[in-house]
Amino acid sequence: MGFSREQAGKTFSMVIVVTDSGGRSCRRTLAVKVLPVSHKQVNFTESTLAISVSENTIPLQPIVRVNASGENVLYRIISSLPTRHFTIEPDTGLIRNTYDLNLRRYPDLTETLLTVEAYNMLHPTDKATITVNITVKRQNLQGPLCTPAVIVTEIPETTPIGRTLPSPSCNDVESGSDRLHYEIMEGSQSPPYSFQMRHSELQVNTTLDCDSEAMASLNFQYQATILVTDDGSPPQNTTVQVLVTVSRVNEYEPECSRQFFSVPENVGFGYFIGSINGTDRDYPFNNIIYSILGSEDSVFYIGRRSGELYVLGPLDYEKQKSYHLVIQLRDFDNGINPELSKPSLCNITINVQDINDEPPVCNPPFYQSFILSTSTACVTSLQCTEKNEGSELAYRIVGGNTNGRFRMNGNCMLHNAFSYDRPGIFDPLTFELLVEVTDGGSTPHFSTTATVLVYVTPWTTTVPTTTTTTTTVPKEPITLHRTLRYWAPDPWFVVVLTLTGALLLSALGLLFWRLCWRKPPGETSQPLLQNKDKGVERNYVTMEEPSKEKGKDSTEALSLQLQFDGRAQDPVTGQYYLFDSSTGARRWV
Repeated sequence: MGFSREQAGKTFSMVIVVTDSGGRSCRRTLAVKVLPVSHKQVNFTESTLAISVSENTIPLQPIVRVNASGENVLYRIISSLPTRHFTIEPDTGLIRNTYDLNLRRYPDLTETLLTVEAYNMLHPTDKATITVNITVKRQNLQGPLCTPAVIVTEIPETTPIGRTLPSPSCNDVESGSDRLHYEIMEGSQSPPYSFQMRHSELQVNTTLDCDSEAMASLNFQYQATILVTDDGSPPQNTTVQVLVTVSRVNEYEPECSRQFFSVPENVGFGYFIGSINGTDRDYPFNNIIYSILGSEDSVFYIGRRSGELYVLGPLDYEKQKSYHLVIQLRDFDNGINPELSKPSLCNITINVQDINDEPPVCNPPFYQSFILSTSTACVTSLQCTEKNEGSELAYRIVGGNTNGRFRMNGNCMLHNAFSYDRPGIFDPLTFELLVEVTDGGSTPHFSTTATVLVYVTPWTTTVPTTTTTTTTVPKEPITLHRTLRYWAPDPWFVVVLTLTGALLLSALGLLFWRLCWRKPPGETSQPLLQNKDKGVERNYVTMEEPSKEKGKDSTEALSLQLQFDGRAQDPVTGQYYLFDSSTGARRWV
Protein backbone atom coordinates (compact mmCIF):
# COMPACT_ATOMS: atom_id res chain seq x y z
CA MET A 1 0.00 0.00 0.00
CA GLY A 2 2.94 2.29 -0.04
CA PHE A 3 4.56 4.11 2.83
CA SER A 4 3.84 7.45 4.39
CA ARG A 5 6.34 9.98 5.59
CA GLU A 6 5.68 8.97 9.19
CA GLN A 7 6.89 5.38 8.47
CA ALA A 8 10.30 6.53 7.34
CA GLY A 9 13.09 4.81 9.37
CA LYS A 10 10.90 1.92 10.61
CA THR A 11 11.78 -1.78 10.13
CA PHE A 12 9.10 -4.32 9.29
CA SER A 13 9.87 -8.03 10.25
CA MET A 14 8.15 -10.81 8.37
CA VAL A 15 8.39 -14.69 8.43
CA ILE A 16 7.96 -16.22 5.01
CA VAL A 17 6.87 -19.90 4.94
CA VAL A 18 7.31 -21.95 1.75
CA THR A 19 5.30 -25.26 1.59
CA ASP A 20 5.37 -27.78 -1.26
CA SER A 21 2.76 -30.25 -2.28
CA GLY A 22 4.11 -32.98 -0.08
CA GLY A 23 3.58 -30.96 3.04
CA ARG A 24 7.18 -30.11 3.48
CA SER A 25 7.94 -26.48 4.33
CA CYS A 26 10.62 -24.08 5.31
CA ARG A 27 10.52 -20.59 6.75
CA ARG A 28 12.78 -17.58 6.60
CA THR A 29 12.65 -14.31 8.50
CA LEU A 30 12.64 -11.12 6.30
CA ALA A 31 13.29 -7.65 7.70
CA VAL A 32 12.26 -4.58 5.58
CA LYS A 33 13.57 -1.19 6.63
CA VAL A 34 11.91 1.92 5.25
CA LEU A 35 14.53 4.46 4.37
CA PRO A 36 13.56 8.15 4.56
CA VAL A 37 13.37 10.03 1.22
CA SER A 38 13.97 13.79 1.12
CA HIS A 39 11.04 15.71 -0.85
CA LYS A 40 9.14 19.08 -0.71
CA GLN A 41 5.95 19.04 1.30
CA VAL A 42 2.65 20.29 -0.24
CA ASN A 43 1.69 23.62 1.32
CA PHE A 44 -0.44 26.80 0.64
CA THR A 45 1.04 30.14 1.44
CA GLU A 46 -2.35 31.37 2.76
CA SER A 47 -5.21 29.61 4.39
CA THR A 48 -8.12 31.64 2.84
CA LEU A 49 -8.79 33.44 -0.43
CA ALA A 50 -11.68 35.87 -1.17
CA ILE A 51 -12.84 36.83 -4.70
CA SER A 52 -15.83 38.80 -6.11
CA VAL A 53 -17.48 38.21 -9.52
CA SER A 54 -20.44 39.74 -11.34
CA GLU A 55 -23.62 37.82 -11.62
CA ASN A 56 -23.71 38.22 -15.36
CA THR A 57 -20.59 36.09 -15.79
CA ILE A 58 -21.17 33.55 -18.51
CA PRO A 59 -20.31 29.84 -17.95
CA LEU A 60 -16.71 28.48 -17.97
CA GLN A 61 -15.17 31.84 -17.20
CA PRO A 62 -12.00 31.82 -14.99
CA ILE A 63 -12.88 32.92 -11.44
CA VAL A 64 -9.64 32.48 -9.44
CA ARG A 65 -6.49 30.34 -9.44
CA VAL A 66 -5.12 28.63 -6.27
CA ASN A 67 -1.46 27.73 -6.13
CA ALA A 68 0.19 25.28 -3.67
CA SER A 69 3.91 24.56 -3.32
CA GLY A 70 5.12 20.98 -3.60
CA GLU A 71 5.82 18.29 -6.08
CA ASN A 72 3.34 16.44 -8.28
CA VAL A 73 0.56 18.61 -6.91
CA LEU A 74 -3.08 18.03 -7.89
CA TYR A 75 -6.18 20.00 -6.78
CA ARG A 76 -9.72 19.10 -5.88
CA ILE A 77 -12.74 20.61 -4.16
CA ILE A 78 -13.65 18.83 -0.93
CA SER A 79 -16.52 21.06 0.30
CA SER A 80 -19.25 19.28 2.20
CA LEU A 81 -22.01 21.27 0.35
CA PRO A 82 -22.78 20.61 -3.32
CA THR A 83 -20.75 22.88 -5.58
CA ARG A 84 -22.23 22.28 -9.02
CA HIS A 85 -21.79 25.94 -9.97
CA PHE A 86 -18.00 25.77 -9.73
CA THR A 87 -15.28 23.40 -10.82
CA ILE A 88 -11.48 23.28 -10.58
CA GLU A 89 -8.91 22.12 -13.05
CA PRO A 90 -6.85 19.38 -11.19
CA ASP A 91 -3.50 20.18 -12.71
CA THR A 92 -3.66 24.01 -12.72
CA GLY A 93 -5.90 24.87 -9.77
CA LEU A 94 -8.04 27.26 -11.93
CA ILE A 95 -11.58 27.60 -10.60
CA ARG A 96 -14.31 28.18 -13.25
CA ASN A 97 -18.09 28.64 -13.08
CA THR A 98 -20.15 25.92 -14.69
CA TYR A 99 -23.43 27.87 -14.97
CA ASP A 100 -24.55 31.41 -15.56
CA LEU A 101 -24.27 33.24 -12.25
CA ASN A 102 -27.82 34.53 -12.08
CA LEU A 103 -28.85 35.55 -8.59
CA ARG A 104 -32.50 35.73 -9.57
CA ARG A 105 -32.52 32.04 -10.37
CA TYR A 106 -29.92 30.96 -7.78
CA PRO A 107 -30.12 33.24 -4.74
CA ASP A 108 -27.64 30.99 -2.81
CA LEU A 109 -24.84 32.14 -5.09
CA THR A 110 -24.53 35.41 -3.23
CA GLU A 111 -21.65 33.94 -1.17
CA THR A 112 -20.06 30.51 -1.70
CA LEU A 113 -17.30 28.88 0.46
CA LEU A 114 -15.15 26.32 -1.36
CA THR A 115 -12.54 24.09 0.38
CA VAL A 116 -9.78 23.24 -2.08
CA GLU A 117 -7.31 20.48 -1.30
CA ALA A 118 -3.85 20.17 -2.86
CA TYR A 119 -2.07 16.83 -2.59
CA ASN A 120 0.97 15.01 -3.88
CA MET A 121 -0.05 12.68 -6.63
CA LEU A 122 2.62 10.13 -5.55
CA HIS A 123 2.07 10.58 -1.85
CA PRO A 124 -1.67 11.24 -1.30
CA THR A 125 -1.09 11.74 2.39
CA ASP A 126 1.02 14.79 1.59
CA LYS A 127 -1.71 17.39 1.25
CA ALA A 128 -2.89 20.85 2.25
CA THR A 129 -6.21 22.77 2.13
CA ILE A 130 -7.34 26.37 1.46
CA THR A 131 -10.75 28.05 1.84
CA VAL A 132 -11.96 30.12 -1.20
CA ASN A 133 -14.77 32.66 -0.56
CA ILE A 134 -16.57 33.53 -3.86
CA THR A 135 -18.96 36.49 -3.62
CA VAL A 136 -21.36 37.08 -6.58
CA LYS A 137 -22.19 40.77 -6.89
CA ARG A 138 -25.64 41.70 -8.10
CA GLN A 139 -25.61 43.39 -11.53
CA ASN A 140 -28.18 45.52 -13.47
CA LEU A 141 -28.91 43.06 -16.20
CA GLN A 142 -32.30 44.22 -17.51
CA GLY A 143 -33.31 47.57 -18.84
CA PRO A 144 -36.62 49.33 -18.26
CA LEU A 145 -39.79 47.85 -19.73
CA CYS A 146 -41.92 50.36 -21.70
CA THR A 147 -45.39 50.07 -23.11
CA PRO A 148 -46.14 50.60 -25.87
CA ALA A 149 -42.85 49.71 -27.54
CA VAL A 150 -43.80 51.81 -30.59
CA ILE A 151 -45.91 54.97 -30.39
CA VAL A 152 -48.01 55.67 -33.49
CA THR A 153 -50.28 58.69 -33.44
CA GLU A 154 -51.76 61.32 -35.73
CA ILE A 155 -52.13 65.02 -34.94
CA PRO A 156 -53.15 68.06 -37.02
CA GLU A 157 -50.49 70.44 -38.26
CA THR A 158 -52.05 73.22 -36.15
CA THR A 159 -51.05 71.50 -32.89
CA PRO A 160 -49.49 74.19 -30.67
CA ILE A 161 -45.99 74.03 -29.24
CA GLY A 162 -45.91 72.35 -25.83
CA ARG A 163 -48.86 70.05 -26.50
CA THR A 164 -48.34 66.68 -24.80
CA LEU A 165 -48.47 63.66 -27.09
CA PRO A 166 -49.06 60.02 -26.15
CA SER A 167 -46.03 58.98 -24.07
CA PRO A 168 -44.62 55.58 -23.06
CA SER A 169 -45.21 54.09 -19.61
CA CYS A 170 -41.93 52.59 -18.34
CA ASN A 171 -40.95 50.60 -15.25
CA ASP A 172 -37.68 49.07 -14.04
CA VAL A 173 -37.75 45.82 -12.07
CA GLU A 174 -34.77 46.75 -9.94
CA SER A 175 -35.08 50.49 -9.45
CA GLY A 176 -38.76 51.13 -10.14
CA SER A 177 -40.25 53.84 -12.35
CA ASP A 178 -39.22 56.89 -10.30
CA ARG A 179 -35.53 56.62 -11.06
CA LEU A 180 -35.73 56.53 -14.87
CA HIS A 181 -34.31 59.15 -17.21
CA TYR A 182 -36.05 60.10 -20.48
CA GLU A 183 -34.46 61.80 -23.47
CA ILE A 184 -34.75 61.91 -27.27
CA MET A 185 -31.76 60.38 -29.00
CA GLU A 186 -29.72 62.80 -31.04
CA GLY A 187 -30.04 62.36 -34.78
CA SER A 188 -33.17 60.25 -34.46
CA GLN A 189 -35.65 63.05 -35.17
CA SER A 190 -36.79 63.69 -38.71
CA PRO A 191 -37.15 66.64 -39.09
CA PRO A 192 -34.82 67.52 -36.19
CA TYR A 193 -35.94 69.28 -33.03
CA SER A 194 -39.60 68.53 -33.68
CA PHE A 195 -40.27 67.05 -30.22
CA GLN A 196 -38.91 67.28 -26.69
CA MET A 197 -39.16 65.28 -23.47
CA ARG A 198 -40.54 66.98 -20.36
CA HIS A 199 -39.77 64.35 -17.70
CA SER A 200 -41.64 61.32 -19.03
CA GLU A 201 -43.98 63.28 -21.36
CA LEU A 202 -43.45 63.71 -25.11
CA GLN A 203 -44.26 67.26 -26.20
CA VAL A 204 -44.31 69.24 -29.46
CA ASN A 205 -41.20 71.40 -29.68
CA THR A 206 -41.76 73.33 -32.94
CA THR A 207 -44.43 74.22 -35.45
CA LEU A 208 -45.54 71.18 -37.42
CA ASP A 209 -45.83 72.50 -40.95
CA CYS A 210 -47.06 70.29 -43.77
CA ASP A 211 -46.86 73.01 -46.41
CA SER A 212 -43.50 72.02 -47.82
CA GLU A 213 -42.16 69.66 -50.41
CA ALA A 214 -39.76 68.18 -47.86
CA MET A 215 -42.60 67.00 -45.63
CA ALA A 216 -44.51 65.71 -48.64
CA SER A 217 -41.51 63.55 -49.53
CA LEU A 218 -41.68 62.08 -45.98
CA ASN A 219 -45.43 61.37 -46.35
CA PHE A 220 -46.00 63.96 -43.59
CA GLN A 221 -44.51 61.62 -40.95
CA TYR A 222 -42.32 62.79 -38.08
CA GLN A 223 -39.99 60.25 -36.46
CA ALA A 224 -38.13 60.19 -33.17
CA THR A 225 -36.60 57.70 -30.72
CA ILE A 226 -37.07 58.02 -26.95
CA LEU A 227 -34.17 56.67 -24.84
CA VAL A 228 -35.19 55.49 -21.32
CA THR A 229 -32.24 54.80 -18.94
CA ASP A 230 -32.25 53.40 -15.37
CA ASP A 231 -29.73 54.19 -12.58
CA GLY A 232 -28.44 50.66 -12.11
CA SER A 233 -24.84 49.50 -12.34
CA PRO A 234 -24.16 49.33 -15.16
CA PRO A 235 -27.03 51.51 -16.40
CA GLN A 236 -29.39 49.82 -18.83
CA ASN A 237 -31.62 51.55 -21.37
CA THR A 238 -34.58 50.91 -23.61
CA THR A 239 -35.65 52.71 -26.80
CA VAL A 240 -39.19 53.55 -27.87
CA GLN A 241 -39.89 54.44 -31.52
CA VAL A 242 -42.25 57.35 -32.18
CA LEU A 243 -44.11 57.77 -35.48
CA VAL A 244 -46.28 60.90 -35.66
CA THR A 245 -48.36 61.51 -38.78
CA VAL A 246 -49.25 65.16 -39.18
CA SER A 247 -52.55 65.63 -40.97
CA ARG A 248 -52.94 68.59 -43.27
CA VAL A 249 -55.23 71.43 -42.28
CA ASN A 250 -56.64 73.94 -44.73
CA GLU A 251 -55.31 77.08 -43.04
CA TYR A 252 -55.15 79.72 -45.78
CA GLU A 253 -57.57 81.12 -48.30
CA PRO A 254 -56.55 81.38 -51.95
CA GLU A 255 -55.19 84.78 -52.88
CA CYS A 256 -55.54 86.72 -56.10
CA SER A 257 -54.60 90.26 -57.00
CA ARG A 258 -56.86 92.51 -59.05
CA GLN A 259 -56.09 92.18 -62.73
CA PHE A 260 -56.92 94.13 -65.87
CA PHE A 261 -57.13 92.72 -69.37
CA SER A 262 -57.74 94.30 -72.77
CA VAL A 263 -59.48 92.41 -75.54
CA PRO A 264 -60.20 93.57 -79.12
CA GLU A 265 -63.89 93.56 -79.85
CA ASN A 266 -63.51 91.55 -83.06
CA VAL A 267 -61.98 88.41 -81.50
CA GLY A 268 -63.78 85.12 -82.02
CA PHE A 269 -64.89 82.24 -79.85
CA GLY A 270 -62.11 80.66 -77.80
CA TYR A 271 -59.78 83.68 -77.82
CA PHE A 272 -57.31 83.42 -74.94
CA ILE A 273 -57.43 86.52 -72.75
CA GLY A 274 -55.05 85.67 -69.92
CA SER A 275 -54.57 83.60 -66.78
CA ILE A 276 -55.85 84.32 -63.28
CA ASN A 277 -52.75 83.91 -61.14
CA GLY A 278 -54.29 82.55 -57.96
CA THR A 279 -52.03 81.27 -55.18
CA ASP A 280 -52.64 79.03 -52.18
CA ARG A 281 -50.07 78.45 -49.43
CA ASP A 282 -51.62 75.14 -48.36
CA TYR A 283 -50.09 71.93 -49.71
CA PRO A 284 -50.48 70.95 -52.50
CA PHE A 285 -49.71 74.49 -53.51
CA ASN A 286 -52.01 76.44 -55.82
CA ASN A 287 -54.55 73.61 -55.96
CA ILE A 288 -57.44 75.88 -56.91
CA ILE A 289 -60.77 75.57 -58.72
CA TYR A 290 -61.82 78.71 -60.62
CA SER A 291 -65.36 79.79 -61.49
CA ILE A 292 -67.13 82.98 -62.59
CA LEU A 293 -69.94 84.09 -60.31
CA GLY A 294 -73.11 84.74 -62.25
CA SER A 295 -71.69 83.13 -65.39
CA GLU A 296 -75.12 82.23 -66.82
CA ASP A 297 -75.14 85.25 -69.16
CA SER A 298 -71.39 85.80 -69.26
CA VAL A 299 -69.58 86.10 -72.56
CA PHE A 300 -66.40 84.73 -70.94
CA TYR A 301 -65.29 81.30 -69.80
CA ILE A 302 -62.60 80.34 -67.29
CA GLY A 303 -60.73 77.03 -67.10
CA ARG A 304 -61.81 75.18 -63.97
CA ARG A 305 -58.29 74.08 -63.06
CA SER A 306 -56.01 76.23 -65.21
CA GLY A 307 -57.59 79.62 -64.46
CA GLU A 308 -57.23 80.59 -68.12
CA LEU A 309 -59.82 83.10 -69.32
CA TYR A 310 -61.36 82.72 -72.79
CA VAL A 311 -63.95 84.57 -74.89
CA LEU A 312 -67.23 82.69 -75.07
CA GLY A 313 -69.54 85.12 -76.89
CA PRO A 314 -69.34 88.13 -79.21
CA LEU A 315 -68.00 91.46 -77.92
CA ASP A 316 -69.20 94.87 -79.04
CA TYR A 317 -67.44 98.00 -77.90
CA GLU A 318 -70.41 100.15 -78.85
CA LYS A 319 -72.70 98.13 -76.54
CA GLN A 320 -70.40 97.54 -73.57
CA LYS A 321 -66.92 98.96 -73.14
CA SER A 322 -65.80 96.94 -70.11
CA TYR A 323 -66.76 93.92 -68.06
CA HIS A 324 -66.28 93.47 -64.34
CA LEU A 325 -66.03 89.81 -63.40
CA VAL A 326 -66.01 88.27 -59.94
CA ILE A 327 -63.87 85.14 -59.98
CA GLN A 328 -64.33 82.64 -57.15
CA LEU A 329 -61.19 80.75 -56.11
CA ARG A 330 -61.82 77.62 -54.05
CA ASP A 331 -59.00 75.42 -52.82
CA PHE A 332 -59.43 71.66 -52.60
CA ASP A 333 -57.54 68.57 -51.42
CA ASN A 334 -55.74 70.70 -48.83
CA GLY A 335 -56.91 68.86 -45.74
CA ILE A 336 -58.46 65.70 -44.37
CA ASN A 337 -62.02 67.01 -44.69
CA PRO A 338 -62.69 68.08 -48.30
CA GLU A 339 -65.82 69.93 -47.20
CA LEU A 340 -63.72 72.49 -45.29
CA SER A 341 -62.44 74.24 -48.42
CA LYS A 342 -61.98 77.99 -48.22
CA PRO A 343 -63.25 80.18 -51.07
CA SER A 344 -62.13 83.68 -51.93
CA LEU A 345 -63.16 86.26 -54.52
CA CYS A 346 -61.06 88.09 -57.07
CA ASN A 347 -62.16 91.09 -59.15
CA ILE A 348 -61.20 91.09 -62.82
CA THR A 349 -61.75 93.95 -65.25
CA ILE A 350 -61.81 93.27 -68.99
CA ASN A 351 -61.67 96.33 -71.20
CA VAL A 352 -63.00 95.94 -74.74
CA GLN A 353 -60.82 97.66 -77.32
CA ASP A 354 -62.64 99.61 -79.98
CA ILE A 355 -61.98 98.10 -83.40
CA ASN A 356 -63.20 99.66 -86.62
CA ASP A 357 -65.54 96.88 -87.61
CA GLU A 358 -68.63 98.66 -88.98
CA PRO A 359 -68.97 100.96 -92.00
CA PRO A 360 -70.56 104.40 -91.78
CA VAL A 361 -74.32 104.62 -92.18
CA CYS A 362 -75.96 107.32 -94.27
CA ASN A 363 -79.59 108.10 -93.58
CA PRO A 364 -81.02 108.29 -96.11
CA PRO A 365 -78.68 106.56 -98.54
CA PHE A 366 -80.27 108.37 -101.51
CA TYR A 367 -80.46 112.14 -101.95
CA GLN A 368 -82.25 114.21 -104.57
CA SER A 369 -81.69 117.92 -105.13
CA PHE A 370 -82.90 120.57 -107.64
CA ILE A 371 -80.60 123.53 -108.14
CA LEU A 372 -80.08 126.44 -110.50
CA SER A 373 -76.86 126.56 -112.44
CA THR A 374 -76.01 129.89 -110.86
CA SER A 375 -76.69 128.76 -107.29
CA THR A 376 -73.77 129.00 -104.85
CA ALA A 377 -75.38 127.29 -101.87
CA CYS A 378 -74.67 123.76 -100.68
CA VAL A 379 -76.24 121.32 -103.05
CA THR A 380 -77.01 118.82 -100.28
CA SER A 381 -75.64 117.76 -96.91
CA LEU A 382 -75.06 114.05 -96.33
CA GLN A 383 -76.29 112.79 -92.96
CA CYS A 384 -73.87 109.95 -92.20
CA THR A 385 -72.92 108.57 -88.83
CA GLU A 386 -70.22 106.21 -87.47
CA LYS A 387 -70.69 103.94 -84.45
CA ASN A 388 -67.00 103.83 -83.65
CA GLU A 389 -65.94 106.59 -81.32
CA GLY A 390 -63.22 109.03 -82.28
CA SER A 391 -63.66 108.37 -85.98
CA GLU A 392 -63.97 111.26 -88.46
CA LEU A 393 -65.76 110.67 -91.75
CA ALA A 394 -64.18 111.54 -95.08
CA TYR A 395 -66.32 112.25 -98.13
CA ARG A 396 -65.20 111.75 -101.70
CA ILE A 397 -67.05 111.72 -105.02
CA VAL A 398 -66.16 108.50 -106.79
CA GLY A 399 -68.62 108.36 -109.68
CA GLY A 400 -70.89 110.43 -111.92
CA ASN A 401 -68.94 113.68 -111.52
CA THR A 402 -69.06 114.64 -115.21
CA ASN A 403 -66.56 117.38 -116.09
CA GLY A 404 -65.67 117.61 -112.39
CA ARG A 405 -68.53 120.00 -111.65
CA PHE A 406 -68.97 118.90 -108.02
CA ARG A 407 -66.74 118.74 -105.00
CA MET A 408 -67.12 117.83 -101.33
CA ASN A 409 -66.43 120.10 -98.39
CA GLY A 410 -66.93 117.87 -95.39
CA ASN A 411 -70.40 116.43 -95.72
CA CYS A 412 -71.56 119.37 -97.86
CA MET A 413 -71.63 118.96 -101.64
CA LEU A 414 -70.74 122.10 -103.61
CA HIS A 415 -70.62 122.66 -107.34
CA ASN A 416 -68.38 124.56 -109.68
CA ALA A 417 -69.58 126.76 -112.56
CA PHE A 418 -71.61 124.90 -115.18
CA SER A 419 -71.21 125.37 -118.91
CA TYR A 420 -74.37 125.49 -121.02
CA ASP A 421 -73.13 127.77 -123.86
CA ARG A 422 -72.67 126.39 -127.37
CA PRO A 423 -70.21 125.92 -128.94
CA GLY A 424 -68.11 124.46 -126.11
CA ILE A 425 -68.56 122.03 -123.30
CA PHE A 426 -72.20 121.45 -122.62
CA ASP A 427 -72.83 119.94 -119.18
CA PRO A 428 -75.66 117.49 -118.61
CA LEU A 429 -78.76 118.65 -116.81
CA THR A 430 -78.95 115.61 -114.56
CA PHE A 431 -76.02 114.29 -112.48
CA GLU A 432 -76.08 110.96 -110.68
CA LEU A 433 -73.22 111.21 -108.19
CA LEU A 434 -71.73 108.45 -106.03
CA VAL A 435 -70.21 109.72 -102.80
CA GLU A 436 -67.88 107.39 -100.86
CA VAL A 437 -67.98 107.95 -97.11
CA THR A 438 -64.93 106.48 -95.32
CA ASP A 439 -64.34 106.30 -91.58
CA GLY A 440 -61.07 107.52 -90.18
CA GLY A 441 -60.66 105.18 -87.24
CA SER A 442 -58.14 102.41 -86.76
CA THR A 443 -57.42 99.96 -89.52
CA PRO A 444 -59.10 98.38 -91.36
CA HIS A 445 -61.09 101.27 -92.85
CA PHE A 446 -64.69 100.78 -93.88
CA SER A 447 -66.70 102.85 -96.30
CA THR A 448 -70.20 103.20 -97.64
CA THR A 449 -71.61 104.85 -100.74
CA ALA A 450 -74.41 107.37 -100.91
CA THR A 451 -76.19 108.30 -104.14
CA VAL A 452 -76.94 111.96 -104.89
CA LEU A 453 -79.19 112.81 -107.82
CA VAL A 454 -78.84 116.48 -108.84
CA TYR A 455 -81.14 118.19 -111.35
CA VAL A 456 -79.61 121.40 -112.74
CA THR A 457 -81.73 124.11 -114.30
CA PRO A 458 -79.70 126.41 -116.60
CA TRP A 459 -80.05 129.99 -115.53
CA THR A 460 -78.54 133.25 -116.76
CA THR A 461 -78.15 136.49 -114.87
CA THR A 462 -77.91 139.91 -116.58
CA VAL A 463 -74.84 141.72 -115.45
CA PRO A 464 -74.53 145.51 -116.08
CA THR A 465 -71.65 146.56 -118.27
CA THR A 466 -68.83 148.12 -116.37
CA THR A 467 -65.42 149.32 -117.27
CA THR A 468 -63.94 147.07 -114.67
CA THR A 469 -61.21 144.97 -116.15
CA THR A 470 -61.44 141.40 -115.09
CA THR A 471 -58.63 138.99 -115.19
CA THR A 472 -59.56 135.64 -116.65
CA VAL A 473 -57.95 132.84 -114.82
CA PRO A 474 -57.10 130.08 -117.28
CA LYS A 475 -58.96 126.93 -116.41
CA GLU A 476 -56.85 123.88 -116.06
CA PRO A 477 -57.89 121.36 -118.73
CA ILE A 478 -59.48 118.13 -117.54
CA THR A 479 -57.77 115.00 -118.78
CA LEU A 480 -59.91 111.93 -119.16
CA HIS A 481 -58.26 108.51 -119.11
CA ARG A 482 -59.87 105.37 -120.49
CA THR A 483 -58.26 101.99 -120.05
CA LEU A 484 -58.89 99.21 -122.59
CA ARG A 485 -57.87 95.75 -121.47
CA TYR A 486 -56.72 93.12 -123.98
CA TRP A 487 -54.67 89.97 -123.91
CA ALA A 488 -51.22 90.02 -125.56
CA PRO A 489 -49.36 86.76 -124.94
CA ASP A 490 -45.61 86.37 -125.35
CA PRO A 491 -44.31 85.10 -128.74
CA TRP A 492 -42.87 81.90 -127.27
CA PHE A 493 -46.26 80.97 -125.87
CA VAL A 494 -47.86 81.24 -129.36
CA VAL A 495 -45.16 79.00 -130.89
CA VAL A 496 -45.52 76.34 -128.19
CA LEU A 497 -49.31 76.39 -128.49
CA THR A 498 -49.14 75.98 -132.31
CA LEU A 499 -46.71 73.04 -132.17
CA THR A 500 -48.76 71.32 -129.49
CA GLY A 501 -51.92 71.65 -131.60
CA ALA A 502 -50.19 70.26 -134.69
CA LEU A 503 -48.85 67.23 -132.82
CA LEU A 504 -52.27 66.55 -131.33
CA LEU A 505 -53.97 66.66 -134.75
CA SER A 506 -51.30 64.34 -136.24
CA ALA A 507 -51.79 61.79 -133.45
CA LEU A 508 -55.57 61.86 -133.92
CA GLY A 509 -55.21 61.39 -137.72
CA LEU A 510 -52.87 58.42 -137.33
CA LEU A 511 -55.19 56.79 -134.86
CA PHE A 512 -58.17 57.26 -137.17
CA TRP A 513 -56.21 55.75 -140.11
CA ARG A 514 -55.26 52.69 -138.08
CA LEU A 515 -58.82 52.10 -137.02
CA CYS A 516 -60.34 52.52 -140.50
CA TRP A 517 -57.77 50.57 -142.61
CA ARG A 518 -58.88 47.00 -143.22
CA LYS A 519 -58.32 44.67 -146.23
CA PRO A 520 -61.46 44.08 -148.31
CA PRO A 521 -62.93 40.63 -147.69
CA GLY A 522 -63.22 39.86 -151.41
CA GLU A 523 -59.54 39.91 -152.14
CA THR A 524 -57.68 36.70 -152.58
CA SER A 525 -55.82 35.72 -149.47
CA GLN A 526 -52.11 35.44 -149.78
CA PRO A 527 -50.23 32.82 -147.85
CA LEU A 528 -47.15 33.66 -145.92
CA LEU A 529 -44.41 31.14 -146.35
CA GLN A 530 -41.24 30.77 -144.38
CA ASN A 531 -37.95 29.82 -145.88
CA LYS A 532 -35.69 28.22 -143.32
CA ASP A 533 -32.82 27.44 -145.63
CA LYS A 534 -29.37 28.02 -144.25
CA GLY A 535 -30.76 29.03 -140.86
CA VAL A 536 -32.28 32.32 -142.16
CA GLU A 537 -36.04 32.78 -141.84
CA ARG A 538 -37.71 34.83 -144.60
CA ASN A 539 -41.35 35.49 -145.26
CA TYR A 540 -42.55 35.74 -148.80
CA VAL A 541 -45.92 35.87 -150.53
CA THR A 542 -46.97 33.48 -153.22
CA MET A 543 -49.79 34.37 -155.54
CA GLU A 544 -52.31 31.73 -156.39
CA GLU A 545 -53.01 31.22 -160.03
CA PRO A 546 -56.62 31.48 -160.98
CA SER A 547 -58.12 28.11 -161.61
CA LYS A 548 -59.67 27.48 -164.95
CA GLU A 549 -62.06 24.86 -163.83
CA LYS A 550 -64.68 24.99 -161.14
CA GLY A 551 -63.88 21.53 -159.88
CA LYS A 552 -60.38 22.58 -159.27
CA ASP A 553 -61.53 25.35 -156.91
CA SER A 554 -63.25 22.92 -154.58
CA THR A 555 -60.15 20.74 -154.59
CA GLU A 556 -57.96 23.68 -153.61
CA ALA A 557 -60.34 24.67 -150.79
CA LEU A 558 -60.15 21.16 -149.43
CA SER A 559 -56.39 21.24 -149.66
CA LEU A 560 -56.30 24.52 -147.74
CA GLN A 561 -58.25 23.02 -144.88
CA LEU A 562 -55.83 20.15 -144.76
CA GLN A 563 -52.77 22.40 -145.14
CA PHE A 564 -53.31 24.83 -142.14
CA ASP A 565 -53.93 23.69 -138.57
CA GLY A 566 -54.00 26.95 -136.59
CA ARG A 567 -55.42 30.47 -136.45
CA ALA A 568 -53.79 33.61 -134.91
CA GLN A 569 -53.91 37.43 -134.95
CA ASP A 570 -51.15 39.67 -136.22
CA PRO A 571 -50.01 42.02 -133.35
CA VAL A 572 -49.25 44.93 -135.73
CA THR A 573 -52.23 45.09 -138.07
CA GLY A 574 -54.72 43.21 -135.97
CA GLN A 575 -55.70 40.87 -138.85
CA TYR A 576 -56.23 37.15 -138.38
CA TYR A 577 -54.28 34.50 -140.36
CA LEU A 578 -54.04 30.74 -140.73
CA PHE A 579 -50.79 28.88 -140.18
CA ASP A 580 -49.31 25.41 -140.51
CA SER A 581 -47.38 24.41 -137.41
CA SER A 582 -45.31 21.84 -139.30
CA THR A 583 -44.27 23.87 -142.36
CA GLY A 584 -44.67 27.39 -141.02
CA ALA A 585 -46.89 28.50 -143.94
CA ARG A 586 -49.34 31.35 -143.27
CA ARG A 587 -52.42 32.73 -145.04
CA TRP A 588 -54.39 35.88 -144.27
CA VAL A 589 -58.02 35.34 -143.39
